[in-house]
Amino acid sequence: MQKGADILSVFTRLSIAAGEIEKVAEFAHDEHLGYITSCPTNLGTALRASVHIKLPLLGKDKAAFNAIADKYYVQIRGIHGEHTETDDGIFDISNKRRLGRSEKDLVQDMYDGVKAMISAEKELEAKMGVKPAAAAAPGGRVKAGPHLKSIADLSGMVDFPEGTKSSVARFMTEEVFNEYKGKTDKAGVPFELMVLSGCQNVDSGIGVYAGSHDSYYTFP
Repeated sequence: MQKGADILSVFTRLSIAAGEIEKVAEFAHDEHLGYITSCPTNLGTALRASVHIKLPLLGKDKAAFNAIADKYYVQIRGIHGEHTETDDGIFDISNKRRLGRSEKDLVQDMYDGVKAMISAEKELEAKMGVKPAAAAAPGGRVKAGPHLKSIADLSGMVDFPEGTKSSVARFMTEEVFNEYKGKTDKAGVPFELMVLSGCQNVDSGIGVYAGSHDSYYTFP
């Protein structure tokens, strides 16, 4: 998972990683079926390219939402996997086709579908006069929630809703945040990136991810 919209960067990294793996262990492959997977829907390239995107208005218009998905051969899911729903307007959008198409074609399906959905969401915003929600809380603090898009949004201590039970909400006090803000582990991963997911998703159980093995020592 990578933040932002640099799809080429993600695809390039995946291609390099797959090539390195195949140097020591070949993926099961059949000339007719393509790559062999446990789920028949993944036969072919076995590639599912997806993005997590917030579409609160379009998400409420199921007919329009599904029409775009069908037109561009993409699948709509909740961000917690297949058969999951969403209650915060954030969806997982991925290519539906696998068999008989190239990896490039499938990534293009996802790209075109997401682009059309963004356009539809903006049209609904203009029609309804909706303005983006502010991320800032009083006193320079930041409200937790899906409106936090990148580590740049973590400009101050995060305020979590009452009842949030994640570890990041319990243990990231203002003192801890101020101590580690702007610091990175030896792999160059910033503290803010390690806690961003938990700040975005208040239903997280942990909400903290190590950037590398050194994170456990740099951020004890």
